[in-house]
Amino acid sequence: MSRTASWAIRAYRAGDEAQVVALWNASYAPYAGLATHTIEDWCWAVLTRPGMDSQDIFLVESDDARLIGYAALWTGGNVLEFAVDPALRRAERRRVTERLLWVLEARTRERNWGSVDLMLPVCDRVIDGALRAAGYATLEGPAVIVRVLNPAQLVGRLLAARAERLGALRGQTWLMKLTAGDDPILLQRRLLLRLADPPEVAPVADEDAPSADAAIELTAAALAELVFCGSDPREMLAAGRLRVEPPGREAQACQLTAALAVETPWYVPWSDTF
Repeated sequence: MSRTASWAIRAYRAGDEAQVVALWNASYAPYAGLATHTIEDWCWAVLTRPGMDSQDIFLVESDDARLIGYAALWTGGNVLEFAVDPALRRAERRRVTERLLWVLEARTRERNWGSVDLMLPVCDRVIDGALRAAGYATLEGPAVIVRVLNPAQLVGRLLAARAERLGALRGQTWLMKLTAGDDPILLQRRLLLRLADPPEVAPVADEDAPSADAAIELTAAALAELVFCGSDPREMLAAGRLRVEPPGREAQACQLTAALAVETPWYVPWSDTF
């Protein structure tokens, strides 16, 4: 155990799971792309992962037994997860980060691994600053593949959350025509978007011909790029990747599709990959 005046670092013990999961979820709740942990998820993805030693899971515990920091070191020096309580003051949060890094580096040397590798969002300025000050280099992260399987659920939930952005589009009805492209599985290919209050999205059978004010045609991959990558619908129009009927509705189509974009920073930890 490593101790400072107000907190101590120790290895994982059975029964710590609930606090670990709560800290992790609180630390990364603002990020897009993150699957919120349950205890069962965490045990499967971290604790019982092949090659994981529970003594390489480090917890920072305050004097009142609250968990304020956590890191899981895996084989080869890969840090599967790293979290420091976002409610701490910046200076204290940085000290906890620095101490966790010190413990990770010491254990990595004991294991004869060559480096400590973390995959963390650079927009967390406190942790990013501590890493840079400690001499860590920044490398490009791995690619993340996102496939849209149920576009009705995705578009429906996004429109419900972004209803205030629809503006003059309220009251209109749009038909979204999707083609599978490279995606082998696509549950729906035609969606009817009623921009009411609240908005409604319903799948449409291929043989049906619903009444709509306008139609948008794009691939499932193009939809994923609009939603998750912030792609510009105007550029997609120019490239022929987004088609609008009838002519003259292009500006409204761009407003509608831009409202679907996920704007929060994207983060997927190593523990969510296999």
